[in-house]
Amino acid sequence: MDAMNVPGFRVELAEGRIERPIARQTFLVFGGLVVAGLLLIAGRLVELQILRGAALARQADANKTYRLLIAPPRGIFYDRNHQPLVENTPTFVITLDRQRLASDDEVRQVLERLLALTGKTEAEVREANGVRDENRSTGGSPPTAPWPEEVFVASGELRLEVLEIQSRPDDFPGVTVTEAGRRDYLLGALASHALGYVGRPSRDDLASRAGIRPSDTIGKSGLELSYEETLRGRPGEKLLEVNATGEAQRERFIVKAEPGRDVLLELDGRLQRFAVETLARHLAALGKRAGALVMVDPRDGAVRALASYPAFDPNRFGRATAERELERLLADAGKPFFDRAIAGGYPSGSTIKPILAVAALEEGIIDPERRIFDPGYISVPNPFDPSKPTIYKDWKELGWVDMRRALALSANVYFYTIGGGYRDIQGLGIERMKTWLGRFGWGRLLGVDLPGEYGGLIPDPENKKTIRPKDPIWRIGDTYITAIGQGDLQATPLQLAVSAAAIANGGTLWRPRVARAVLDEAGATLTEMPPEALATNLAKPESLRVVREGMRLAVTAGSAVALGELPVAAAGKTGTAQTGVYGRNHGWFTGFAPYEDPEIVITVLVEDGTGGTTDAVPIAKEILYYYFTQARHPQLTARP
Repeated sequence: MDAMNVPGFRVELAEGRIERPIARQTFLVFGGLVVAGLLLIAGRLVELQILRGAALARQADANKTYRLLIAPPRGIFYDRNHQPLVENTPTFVITLDRQRLASDDEVRQVLERLLALTGKTEAEVREANGVRDENRSTGGSPPTAPWPEEVFVASGELRLEVLEIQSRPDDFPGVTVTEAGRRDYLLGALASHALGYVGRPSRDDLASRAGIRPSDTIGKSGLELSYEETLRGRPGEKLLEVNATGEAQRERFIVKAEPGRDVLLELDGRLQRFAVETLARHLAALGKRAGALVMVDPRDGAVRALASYPAFDPNRFGRATAERELERLLADAGKPFFDRAIAGGYPSGSTIKPILAVAALEEGIIDPERRIFDPGYISVPNPFDPSKPTIYKDWKELGWVDMRRALALSANVYFYTIGGGYRDIQGLGIERMKTWLGRFGWGRLLGVDLPGEYGGLIPDPENKKTIRPKDPIWRIGDTYITAIGQGDLQATPLQLAVSAAAIANGGTLWRPRVARAVLDEAGATLTEMPPEALATNLAKPESLRVVREGMRLAVTAGSAVALGELPVAAAGKTGTAQTGVYGRNHGWFTGFAPYEDPEIVITVLVEDGTGGTTDAVPIAKEILYYYFTQARHPQLTARP
């Protein structure tokens, strides 16, 4: 029946009667569900709070959130063939922040727990932080140095110790664990002076450098120090939740650590290893304790190998015993920490002669073809007593020599003459000698990208007053002695190598550099260290050619004939520098190869030896033979 058609039927009343029963039914169902839900929740709360409350509280207590500092991975050094020279091994650093503790007693208590945990002694921790033992007192000693605000306790692969600290944070308030990395040097002592080492900051480091913490690892010497800002990166931080057993439950990074940049070097790792091992072996055979070696590319100044012997093992630094190791090295009579290659100043002996030969030609002092008779000495009249002339000796009587032969045979008489003047030849004089030596990089810093470079010394009338206050007057003999690389003259092996490179390459003085580029994460070049010419066109091509011919003659018929057995033509100059002790001389060799198109310069120094021909030339010969037979074309491998 259609209700709309029934007389008197009210549609709105009928619809209301139908809707109200339906709404009431829905409410009752929904209400029942809510009540049931509430009862379930209440029951769960009763279970959690009453029945399991204690256990859950213990569990919540056991799950602690720990703030962990993350040291950034330090950048890697790669050699020119993209082979790594260092590695980073994951480690931990444990420190104690005294400012986070309420009293000195609490500091003492926490420190005692850390000592028991790590097996360290208080004396070791004091030494690592540069703090004297407060219980050790001597008459007149200064007050004991206070603990630093952040106390370095231990570092290494301390996984169990770290888990213990993380699982019992209430027992170790103020203690910070930092994820760090131990620096492993793959060549060990064979590249220690070039690469340097890392360690904990000293008090001076902390005072002078912003943003450095006692627990940080920073570059202390060598390239590690030179490129510290590039290698270091930026530290990070994360929250770590651990349970009662120290197991990590969850971690969240607050700030991710930014790794340091890698640095590509000009050093050849294989050549470096062979060169240093060869140097050490020959020194041992000679019964000598010290020497140095530098190899550079004359085409751009790139340093291919650099060594100072004796050396040190950089893997012994960056640990709690670093200060003790440093003290031992500094006390060693052999000075293994001293970089002789760039910081050692020595009289050059006859290796000075190629530069003075160039100077004499450029200044018009002598024609290269003019011969001078060498009777084994020159005799200089004594104005105060003509019967007692001053005699300046040569190493032997050499007869008639021109410039090329004088270089090949290392004729002192010839260089006395062109340096100080003799008979009808005026000579350069000390001021012009000093000027030309300076042009070739002597007596000044070359700006190599290594710390501690020494600029050397070129004596003159002015500085003699300071050097020799008891004999301040400059005499002709001083000029003669300087002209053959003796006396107060000081040059470094690096300076000899760079000046020989300038002669070899036709007159360009390159700034020596060890690093080639800074790399990004993918190994692509981010920043390049391009070659830098300190000077160009140092002399006329003809003057340089004559000197190179003389240095070539030294190999074919002179003081360096042993190099004639190389697979390529070489040129060079030997040197024997007196030390003031009879029979003890510094032995030098500096030279280049191939003669026609030079690509490598080598300079070798043997301290307190006999002479360049006997001591230095055999070392150079063996290394150059290796270079031109095995190391010249290394197998290139992809960057790891």
